[in-house]
Amino acid sequence: MMLLRPVLLALLPLVPLFAHSGDPNVDMSKAGSDGPHVFYRGKNIVVKTIEQQDTSNLVRVRYHTKREGIMLTCTVPETGDSFRFPLRGKHKVEKDRFPLTERMLVVSDIEGNFEAFKIMLQSAGVINDKFEWTFGEDRLVLLGDFFDRGLNVTEVLWLIYKLETEAEEAGGKVHFILGNHEALNLCGEFGYVRNKYIENAQLIGEDYGLWYDNNSELGRWLRTKNAVEKIGDYVFCHAGISPQLAATNLTLTDINDIARKYIGTPYGQISDSLAQFVFNPNFGILWFRGAAKKKVTDEEMDAAIAFSGGKRIVIGHTLVQDITALYDGRLICIDLLHDENLRLGILKTLLIENGALYTWHSNGEKAGVFTVQFTGREKSGG
Repeated sequence: MMLLRPVLLALLPLVPLFAHSGDPNVDMSKAGSDGPHVFYRGKNIVVKTIEQQDTSNLVRVRYHTKREGIMLTCTVPETGDSFRFPLRGKHKVEKDRFPLTERMLVVSDIEGNFEAFKIMLQSAGVINDKFEWTFGEDRLVLLGDFFDRGLNVTEVLWLIYKLETEAEEAGGKVHFILGNHEALNLCGEFGYVRNKYIENAQLIGEDYGLWYDNNSELGRWLRTKNAVEKIGDYVFCHAGISPQLAATNLTLTDINDIARKYIGTPYGQISDSLAQFVFNPNFGILWFRGAAKKKVTDEEMDAAIAFSGGKRIVIGHTLVQDITALYDGRLICIDLLHDENLRLGILKTLLIENGALYTWHSNGEKAGVFTVQFTGREKSGG
């Protein structure tokens, strides 16, 4: 039941964004449309949304005492889109092993780029123009780093949240795997967070550090996710399996249990030695770049494959110009320049169909994935 009417908390002039959304070094973003943000405060469920009205930002706050029947609306002024979805019940911890299905669309490192994400999903038939799941019993695999750099992080997260429920109702599945930028945001490291969100936090009266804690809906949801999953013979993680991690006796389930236990803890405060293998900023499963840069040996890649229990490892995190197969196809790299590709008019991602690997193009074409070398391009920073 909603207790209080929406209230106006603050007005702030809108300022155009001139910086490129993928450039963390030039940030001219200002407070703007955002939300909803759902917080648990005592016996109340508090929903806060920033709406653009003319030249101002209107903050609306709604209070509920029961989660049943709460419908949330997410609006994306930049694309003219909106979608509605219910607040879910209790979140369950995800499994980490699944059978292969006929089709899997695999996307990584969207970084708050709602438009690119939307175009990829619609062009591949994952969703329709109403943002409804249309992928049937197939799988959408998301390899982390959906936070930071872009200006529609909240909207991207809620779309994934919405599609998870709809996919399961259809017999399909959305697999949201944690990346290093999810970990950074949940543990209070905000170096890549756009200024828009810092100003929005002030506007709604909720410190940004509270947006994804255990008393927020998105924070509770994210804490159920895995750092690595195995689907058929494919193993999916954000950054890769390093020789150091492969030398441990950890299982994939062990890694996921550790990831969930420590996901909100800054690395410098992690004293558990096994957790340090998972979160290490050089060779942890959320950070490792060595394999994508061809800096591990064939023998070390064999060890990583054996450790994973699969036949191929699919990763994001390290930029490549095209979907790239390395080590005779044992490692597939899919972190692409989505901002640049969006401007060029053709977005690309990985499609696994009947066990074959394809580069999916947003114009509906697909091309087989061939073994090529690392391009040497990478993001600035993490």
